[in-house]
Amino acid sequence: MLLEHTTIKEIAERANVSTATVSRILNGKHCHRSSTVETVRRAIEELRAEGPVLTGFETAAAESVGIMMFSYRDFLNTNYTATLVTAMVEALTAEDLSVQLLTLSSKRLSIGYIESMIRAHRLRGLLIPEFDILYAISEKLVKLPIPVIGIGNLAEPGLPNCVCADNTGAGRDAANYLWSMGHRRFGLLSMAYSDICQRQRITGFRDTIQELGGNPGQVRSRQYRSQDDSVSGAVSELANMKNSPTAILSTNSQITLKLQSGLVQAGFRIPDDISLLSFEENGELEFQPVPISVLRQPTRSLGEVAVRMLINCIRDIPVNRQEVLNCSLIARESVRNLAGAAELG
Repeated sequence: MLLEHTTIKEIAERANVSTATVSRILNGKHCHRSSTVETVRRAIEELRAEGPVLTGFETAAAESVGIMMFSYRDFLNTNYTATLVTAMVEALTAEDLSVQLLTLSSKRLSIGYIESMIRAHRLRGLLIPEFDILYAISEKLVKLPIPVIGIGNLAEPGLPNCVCADNTGAGRDAANYLWSMGHRRFGLLSMAYSDICQRQRITGFRDTIQELGGNPGQVRSRQYRSQDDSVSGAVSELANMKNSPTAILSTNSQITLKLQSGLVQAGFRIPDDISLLSFEENGELEFQPVPISVLRQPTRSLGEVAVRMLINCIRDIPVNRQEVLNCSLIARESVRNLAGAAELG
C-alpha cells in the first residue's frame, strides 16, 4: 500500500523485520505470527505519532507504477510496444500493483512535468521503454525520489538501472549465419541510426562481415524514419542491380513485411532469388507465405525482468545495475543455403 511521509523500510526498521514482511502484512497477506503482525501495527502507530501514515489497515489506494512512453501515431499497435507493454502490465498486476500509462510529447519533455505526474499519481516507480528519447534529461531522472528503470538499450549517459537486448551480439549472429550459408553480397534495411538499438545491430553486423573477410563498405543499406515509409525504392533498386545482394538483413519486422510483399510483386522468389533475415518481436514473421528466418528479440522477457528489477528497487532489495538479454536465431525458410548449393554443384 502507499505510505505518506514514511516508507515500508522505516516501518521494517522500527519493527525489526524485513521489508517483505511489512509489505505482505500491509497487503492483507497475514501469513505471519500474530506477534509479528502486532509488532508491525505498533511500529505504524509510533510512526503515526510522528506524522500521518496511510497503511493497509485503513482504506488506501493501491500502489501505482508508471509506464512512461513517447506518443506517436499507432505507437501501441507496433509489435514491439504492444508485446512489451502487455508483459509489463501483466507482471505488475500479478504483484497487485496498479499501472499508470503516462505519454509524453516533445512539448512535455521536462523533468518538471514528469515530477508533476509522479505526484499526481502517487507513483512508487517508473518504467521507461525506449529510454534513448529521454537522454536529454537522464541526469535529472536519476535524481527522482523514486526508482526508474530504462528498457530497450544500453548506452551512456543512461540510467543506473536498465534492461536491454544484446543488439550488437544479435547483429553479429546475423552476419555469421548468412556467411555460413554462403552469402557474400548483402543488403541492410534499418530504421534511423539515431535509434541506439538499430545502430548497435548494424554495427555488429558490419564489424563481423569485415572480420570474416568481407567488405562492409559494399553492403547496400537504406534507412527509414518511420515504419509507415514505403520500400518501393529499395525494391526498384534491387530489380535494376547487376550484382544485387543475395541476402538482405532487415532490422524491423514491419519493414520486412513490406519488403517481402514488394519483392514478390516485383517477381523475386524468396529464397531462390534473394534471401531474407529479419529481427522479430513476437512470432509475427512465422506465418508468412515463406516463413522468415529471424533474430527474435526477448521482448516479453525485457518487460518481465524490468518489472522484477523495479519491484526489488522499491523494496530496497539489491539488483544488478544492468540486465542484458540475448536474442535467439530462428532459422525458417527464407534464407537459401548457397554453400550447400555450391557443394552440390
